[in-house]
Amino acid sequence: MTNHYFKPFGPKTSPTGVNVLTIAETFPSLIQPWLINHLVQISKHGGENRIFSRREEKTFSDAVREHELVSKYCCVEDNREALLQFFLKNCLKKGVWALNQKLIKGFPDDYGKISQKERIFETLLSPAFIVKPDIIHSHVESIGAKTNRLIKANGAPLVITFHGLPPVGVAKTSPQMRKAYTDPAQAIFVNTEFAKSQYVSLGGPEEKIMIIPQGIDLANWPFHSKAFPSDEKVKLLTVGRYHPDKGQKYAIDAVKKLVDEGLDIEYTLVGSGPDKEKLQEQAKQLNIENRVKLYTNIPDAKLREIYRESHIFILPSLRSTDGFHEETQGVVLQEAQATGLITIATKSGGIPECIDDGNSGFLVPDRDADALADAIAKVVQRKDEWLAIQTAARSWVENNYSAELIGKRMNQIYRDILGRA
Repeated sequence: MTNHYFKPFGPKTSPTGVNVLTIAETFPSLIQPWLINHLVQISKHGGENRIFSRREEKTFSDAVREHELVSKYCCVEDNREALLQFFLKNCLKKGVWALNQKLIKGFPDDYGKISQKERIFETLLSPAFIVKPDIIHSHVESIGAKTNRLIKANGAPLVITFHGLPPVGVAKTSPQMRKAYTDPAQAIFVNTEFAKSQYVSLGGPEEKIMIIPQGIDLANWPFHSKAFPSDEKVKLLTVGRYHPDKGQKYAIDAVKKLVDEGLDIEYTLVGSGPDKEKLQEQAKQLNIENRVKLYTNIPDAKLREIYRESHIFILPSLRSTDGFHEETQGVVLQEAQATGLITIATKSGGIPECIDDGNSGFLVPDRDADALADAIAKVVQRKDEWLAIQTAARSWVENNYSAELIGKRMNQIYRDILGRA
């Protein structure tokens, strides 16, 4: 497929259209549907997308194809060889060299004061920033901070989304780099009050922060009411990375407890990550491997089928004990509630803000397999109330997490920023 990243933005198809250059860690990516929903909303409001990323996955969702996003992105890995190849390949394209030189002339006045290494990095990466969007929207602090001078040279207003602290092992952004990154930002989006408190504690400017949740496309998650199964086999589901901070091992312990108590339970996990084999081995050691299924890299259609066939959704994420990553929203919770699953999640990070506890779902302490098992057992006992809980959950998502509603709000903020420029 022809790549149109460097193609000039065309005429807007709507007076509300805003052309956006999005900075992402990984694109395309199967595990970031919120980003796809956001890009789709930009298109639906009459704008065009360009996406710059440092990593890419070869498997991507149907929406990426449907909205031709696969032809609108530029991925440059963060290493010297990839940067050099990118520069040499793209500066030879018609019109790119002239635009690149114009961009370099727009570098901040302190260009001569930075290190030679920084100057080489900025020069080699500069072709990625010659596109002329209305807005640059950075979703990754580490990349946005490192390319801050290129963003300034581009000249488009900057919007930032903070998605939470990085996982363990990922380098933190220094306070100095964060200040240089956030000072020119026109707005900073976070998805929950919890995420806001995190960023303010890091020195983020509170006066610029707006709470805008990550939305889901409700058309992709139709509601299916689920009666208590006639065969009494209750199907549990968790979707998320196979990683210690997701807490799946406590859910597997809870399943063991319920099976020992006589409940007919089947537990499905969907995700990718380093802990998959550990979780499989845990299930084997507990002698419940026939009741625990782990999937990786499944198509969208298969994932939605699993949602439809499941009854209870579990998100056992953990509170942080080391000052790093903690769940700020958990978009899978909205997908589960929209689809008709009864949700049980831990009181971790921003998760409590995403469930109407006792009505659209239920909250339990983290790192507590007994409490999780008890909550599942209580939901099973309340079989006559399942439809009421499922209906309340769908309404909760429709009113608070619809991608259409959030897309309209985001578009209006973009246009307000452009109106001030």
